Amino acid sequence: MKKSVLPYVATGYFSTAVADYIEGNDKLKQFYEYSPQPDSFLQIINRRKEFPLHRETLHGVLSKQYQPFLNNNEPDKVSTNINRLKDSNTFTVVTAHQPNLFLGPLYLVYKIISTINLSRKLSEKFPDFHFVPVYWMGSEDHDKEELNHVQLFSKKITWHTDQEGAFGRMKTESLSGLIEEIKLVLGTSDDAIRCVKLLEDFYLKEQTIAAATKKILYHFFAGDGLVIVDGDDAALKRLFVPVIKKELLEQFSLPVVNESSEAFSENYQSQIMPREINLFYLDDGIRKRIIKEGELWKVLNTTLTFSKDEILKLLETHPQKFSPNVVLRPVYQELVLPNIVFIGGGAEVTYWMQLKSLFDTAGVAYPMLLLRNSVLWIDSGNVSKMKKLNLSGKSIFESSDKLVNQYLAEQTGDLFSLEKEKLELKDLMNSIMHRISQIDAGLKGSVEAEKVKMQKSLESLEDKLRKAAKKKEEVAIQQLQTLKEKLFPANGLQERYENFLPYYMKYGEMFLTELKLHLDVMELQFTILQEE
Repeated sequence: MKKSVLPYVATGYFSTAVADYIEGNDKLKQFYEYSPQPDSFLQIINRRKEFPLHRETLHGVLSKQYQPFLNNNEPDKVSTNINRLKDSNTFTVVTAHQPNLFLGPLYLVYKIISTINLSRKLSEKFPDFHFVPVYWMGSEDHDKEELNHVQLFSKKITWHTDQEGAFGRMKTESLSGLIEEIKLVLGTSDDAIRCVKLLEDFYLKEQTIAAATKKILYHFFAGDGLVIVDGDDAALKRLFVPVIKKELLEQFSLPVVNESSEAFSENYQSQIMPREINLFYLDDGIRKRIIKEGELWKVLNTTLTFSKDEILKLLETHPQKFSPNVVLRPVYQELVLPNIVFIGGGAEVTYWMQLKSLFDTAGVAYPMLLLRNSVLWIDSGNVSKMKKLNLSGKSIFESSDKLVNQYLAEQTGDLFSLEKEKLELKDLMNSIMHRISQIDAGLKGSVEAEKVKMQKSLESLEDKLRKAAKKKEEVAIQQLQTLKEKLFPANGLQERYENFLPYYMKYGEMFLTELKLHLDVMELQFTILQEE
């Protein structure tokens, strides 16, 4: 693959806040603690040691969660990393995401590889420490409509299930029908059969979405030592009990986050919307908001109601029944892990920036924020089309209209442009206006009206010439527009739309190998990979 990079802001798909963060704009410095630069890492490590670390609990939970996967007689890189987490010189680099079906859009893979590559580079640069790549699986998320489908070759395939509650807890048995649909879309080639078998082995042989997601990620990334943490765990939640209790009794997060987001909104768009209580009640088949009415705590849209003593007793005996929402989940994650870096997408990075004061209030260490690698993958067929149309990996980010006009200009030169004539007309009419003003100033209005009329006539003629040029180059323009739609489906980034499966079907392990070879999150630039 041929690699090129492009500033994130030049793609047109990233916010001003992201661009300013990368550039170190002073307007954002109150919202983060560490600059995304190599010389910040030792500072973060030393700072992280000042906060509580829960290494033994974390090691015990991970050993239990990984028991079905690990062979104690033949330790692999994952078990080695889990054991290393007990050591005081080991820290994590983490990314997080919900367990989308079949690995979901491509950016989940890019998140994970960004994390793996940075962990490896840090371990090489700082040999006195070890850095473990971690994927925090948001298995408690209950947004089924966001997670229950895949996009394959522009076709949306949806898992229709009446299960409710945490998506990670949903049973996989009814996925067989969805996999049959995928068979029809992928076809009957050997590569397609290999992909379908992968889904059957990992999803139909595991009972829950969380277990299936862990199994497929272990398959692909165990060799890189990726550790998957499922936060839906009673022992990990027990570590979080003091924060949960503070939220239940004081509702402390709402005013803190509101103040931060208001300050953020002075220069940037904020999408953070904290609740009075940023916790859910979690049980099998249910994840509903906890609200407070008077002296009672209620679970929204249920009959569950608790007094103060009752809800505190529930917290003490069953902390796993309390689930943080998107406001408190980052605090939970960072409390549990010996973490120094969080890697996320553009929206996540700006979201986390608005939570820094919440971390301070909760007494939890705040990590460095890094923008995950974003990738435009261009296969050989599309590379060939781009060459014919004289397009580069960078120019393809321009709008379709601009690309069409540029192509027409290249093919016809200035034949359809009347800019020269417009300037000549302007000079001519200015000369006439000057002469008229010396004879009869009252004629200025008539001259101005004629000037406007002639300008419109030239613009109309120019439009006709452009349409004629487009008709002449109709086939090439259609190819260009089709190419643009292919590389930017639904006018968005490829990575946010297309599923991992077609790429794995076509390239196999080579797809992941190339990504690991080329992605470097510290470049802080968008990556374009073109097949040679």
